[in-house]
Amino acid sequence: MINSVSAMEDDDIIVSETNLLTGNSVHNIASDTTNDDIQSIIDNANSGDTIQFNDKSYDNISIVVNKRLNIVSTKGSTIKTSDSISQKAESMGIDKSFGFYFTKLASGSVLKGITLTGNSDYEIFVEGGTDISISNNTISGGKSAGIHLNNSRNIIVKNNNVKNSFNGIYLGNVNESVIDGNRIFSNENIGLVLRNTASNDITNNRIYSNNLDGVLLEDSQTNNILKNNITNNRVSGIRLEGTTSYNMIKYNNISSNSINIFANSFTKYDEITRNTLMYAKTAFNTYTGYDNTGSAIYFGDNYETVNKGKMLLSYNSIGFNEQWDAKTDMSNLRVEIGANWYFDNDGNYAIGHICPMIFGSALSASSFKHLSMGFSADGDGVFGQLYEGSKARGAGEFTVDNVNIDGVDYGSVKVDSNGRLNLDLKKLKAGSKITVTINGHSFTVNVEKDLESIPKDNYQDSETNQNNYESGVPLGSGTNSKISGNGTGSGTGSQSGTGSGEGNFTGSGISVGDLSGQSNAGIGDSGENGGGSASEGAKAYEILKEENAPTSAKNSQLFAVVGVALVILVIALGYRSKNKDEFIDNDETYEL
Repeated sequence: MINSVSAMEDDDIIVSETNLLTGNSVHNIASDTTNDDIQSIIDNANSGDTIQFNDKSYDNISIVVNKRLNIVSTKGSTIKTSDSISQKAESMGIDKSFGFYFTKLASGSVLKGITLTGNSDYEIFVEGGTDISISNNTISGGKSAGIHLNNSRNIIVKNNNVKNSFNGIYLGNVNESVIDGNRIFSNENIGLVLRNTASNDITNNRIYSNNLDGVLLEDSQTNNILKNNITNNRVSGIRLEGTTSYNMIKYNNISSNSINIFANSFTKYDEITRNTLMYAKTAFNTYTGYDNTGSAIYFGDNYETVNKGKMLLSYNSIGFNEQWDAKTDMSNLRVEIGANWYFDNDGNYAIGHICPMIFGSALSASSFKHLSMGFSADGDGVFGQLYEGSKARGAGEFTVDNVNIDGVDYGSVKVDSNGRLNLDLKKLKAGSKITVTINGHSFTVNVEKDLESIPKDNYQDSETNQNNYESGVPLGSGTNSKISGNGTGSGTGSQSGTGSGEGNFTGSGISVGDLSGQSNAGIGDSGENGGGSASEGAKAYEILKEENAPTSAKNSQLFAVVGVALVILVIALGYRSKNKDEFIDNDETYEL
């Protein structure tokens, strides 16, 4: 039964898509309408018309959409797609079965509010289209893919559930499109495939429990993979293959996969930053060996970089992975790792979980970069902040299980992507001890000076101001032109004279605005004050000064020697797996 009306009069028909046109004809499709009749309606409809499915279920549907149409259901209709190729498809030379096939002429169409299920090759296929919106659908099935986009641009795939397909969503030669807010799970192969793509935004998706990888990024560039939860996929969370360049992988939670990130591409300036890379699990029967699983990031045999280490791997929160925080093979000696947060303040925890091939070839324990956590006052409260040297940094979000200050527990606190942990506390005095516990691992901050309150507007923690801060803008008053960095610096003080000093650590612990050696009258090493008045800012105090550091942290050169020795050992033994079951920190032993 086919019923066409001349105008859209039912408010339920109007959905919030910019592509939808009002005032055009609405064609109501009943459940007893044959597939050929539905195809005839579509072939004879005008551009901008609405095809509305009103009933609960439809069987054996395979429709070619060849003009701009709004295909919607206000009743949550279930359409069982056909596994046969329709006469229309055969006449167009299409040799695969599908539910809905959008041609180039269908640019501007909408598909919304429908459940698609069946055993067709593709539930939804877009070929050569632009400005097509696929939203609020449930797609279950598809022997090749649930949603396949090919040679298309500016496609929006939003708020869909895609499950039980071979690949969930597949993009091939697709540019400037948005994959946002979808749940992509329990697919037989890969959740989301991006192959030969550019300038797509992959945001706010939940990609989990897929049988191979969560995301495959292959021969693609300038894609943004942001703010996704990519978890519990059987092999990799994200896998990079072929040639990848200028892709941004940022602010994602990529956790509890066998390998959270598998970097196996010729990379040109890809950026992996501020992600949470935790709880990777060991697994057998994967496309890579058991020894490589349980890794936060694994650099595969095909990994190669431009100009040695131009992939940026920095400011991620990495920890509690079953085997490795970073792993590479003997065939790959071109790995570089920036500063990341490894859940303690001296890097000792991480050193035990970094593959010795990385230390033996590209890093040394003495130069190993890591973030630390300091604390400071903020108005009437206290905040924690991740730092690289004296510069505040963001990182992947994570949760502190408990913060204990002078014997009092304050419970769980989240560290946000700006690297900031907020506590509702009064000012702390010198001698206070702050113990942070994460997944059973604890470390202690010794407050060495009174934490004086500062006006909140003097602390810059927005993304824009963070960039200013990282480039050397002091947070306190005064006219110093730079925050002290790695090396000797000099500057003009706010009140008296000039000074110079070593710029690695200023003042006591990690100092953000206490710029001794730069703004003081007189000359002295960092931490010494001359006779002038220093510019004041937010003060942050690190966990451990050098004299309070554990022996293992002081003897960092020993780790370098051990790393090289381990390289020689693993070469002799055929590079057997190194399973680090326990580590020593602050004179206590913790079981993982």
